Amino acid sequence: MATPQPREEPEAPTAVPRVEPIVEELAKAPERGGPGEVVLEVKDLKTYFFTYDGVVKALDGVTLHIRRGETLGLVGETGCGKSVTAFSVTRLVSDPPGRVIGGKVRYRNANLLFGLEQEAKFTPVPKSNRVKVKRAFRRIRSNMQRMSAVRGRAISMIFQEPTQAMNPVFSISNQLSEVLVLHRGPEIVDGLLKAKPDAAEARPAIEALVEAGRQENRVEMREAANHLGEVVGSASFGAQAFYIVRAAGAASEDAGKDVQRALRRLRLSSSQRRYLQHQRRLMLIDRATNELYLEEMRRQAVNRIARIRLRGQRLRERSSHIYYRLWGVRNRVGKPLKDELFWRSVRLLEGVSIANPVQVARGFPHELSGGMLQRVMIAEALSSEPDILIADEPTTALDVTIQAQILELMRDLKTRVGTAILLITHDLAVIAEVADRVCVMYAGVIVEQGPVHDVFRRPLHPYAQGLLASIPRLDQPDKQLSSIPGSVPDLIHPPSGCRFHPRCPYAMPVCKEARPPMTQEGPQHTVACYLYKGPVAPE
Repeated sequence: MATPQPREEPEAPTAVPRVEPIVEELAKAPERGGPGEVVLEVKDLKTYFFTYDGVVKALDGVTLHIRRGETLGLVGETGCGKSVTAFSVTRLVSDPPGRVIGGKVRYRNANLLFGLEQEAKFTPVPKSNRVKVKRAFRRIRSNMQRMSAVRGRAISMIFQEPTQAMNPVFSISNQLSEVLVLHRGPEIVDGLLKAKPDAAEARPAIEALVEAGRQENRVEMREAANHLGEVVGSASFGAQAFYIVRAAGAASEDAGKDVQRALRRLRLSSSQRRYLQHQRRLMLIDRATNELYLEEMRRQAVNRIARIRLRGQRLRERSSHIYYRLWGVRNRVGKPLKDELFWRSVRLLEGVSIANPVQVARGFPHELSGGMLQRVMIAEALSSEPDILIADEPTTALDVTIQAQILELMRDLKTRVGTAILLITHDLAVIAEVADRVCVMYAGVIVEQGPVHDVFRRPLHPYAQGLLASIPRLDQPDKQLSSIPGSVPDLIHPPSGCRFHPRCPYAMPVCKEARPPMTQEGPQHTVACYLYKGPVAPE
């Protein structure tokens, strides 16, 4: 008796199924504003750290703004509050002991501090400089979920300490893949569903790549690999084919077969196609949830009905495909997406000039040096093409040549996408090269800000003058360098009035009595100093 042959499942159509209208409407990518739009506005931001010795007023009224496509430099000595400003904007200040106390932080008219006043209550401790903080953890958790709509795609950050920002348990490719799925997942799945692995032009393109590999011409190999990626509709496959042929070298005769074998990952079975469509629907629901959170922060009101509908839609989607959560099934049907994310991670590592990106992508953070980890973190921050990039000392651990390449990547992102950049650094030469405006920060307050050329040519505040006088200049080789006497004050007991007056050579009695107002001393050039009598700068 003949054994019956299993019936093959019919191939699912290429068209991507739709989800509910509310999800489709909310998951639409928001349009980026025009040039000159203020994308981030910080006003009177205050961040305190509640310690056993007392309350550290790390930020005490910081005001700044960044426009689309603009680079704002933030400079100052160590301990002035530059990194705390970045963490406060993204609400990453560790609590306890730190907490954003008040002020305004707006991203495209969305109040990022929405619900802040309900998170904690403060009670002064009698006969001491301490404060007792009673936290409402349910409110804190709800606001942290709301901030997930902002972190990554809207505001991305390059941290100063890469060893603390990377998870030592997961590989580099896993961590980069997580960022790609969170912020560009639907586009990646659409690319897999629309790939053309059986294109007639694929075989000639593979032969051209193999021939360039035999001649060991890296430039022609890269061009042929990029062309192959365009033919099959997958740039990541072009990167995979390039490394297959490069590893084979000039002596191998089977490189073409290896590339053909790798091309099979783009041929999706019906179960794999259904799994990708299921993942795409979940990604759209997550994106719609993030857009709902942003809309809540704009209106400063919670839309509970829309939240319940989205939560129910996600629950129905997951429960109707619960078999995809089985370990064996998930590994089999999810392999095309996993491979696609791996090779996209390799392309990200190529963009930050890592010499062996395939090996690095398979490795773990403890296997890399500090400079390599810094570049991995930069690739992770740039991968989502954010509206705002906060770069906290992004080139400190890098060589000079790599610094130039990283700064060029950031400049390209600014011109191509319109990303606004907040650049925090001690290197005034980097600020002069890439920044459009600069803010000089001292002891938790902004003391001077303006166009970078105006501030460098005519620094007004004595602190800004001291910073510029302490760096060497090529046009003045005989210039004697000077330093600012003293150090940044203790912010538990900051000086009264102007916080710089204990170190200022021009200090007057009025400097000890009240904080100087920010005055207008030129087009977009403001300074907080009693030496100048200009009009009070508008808020």
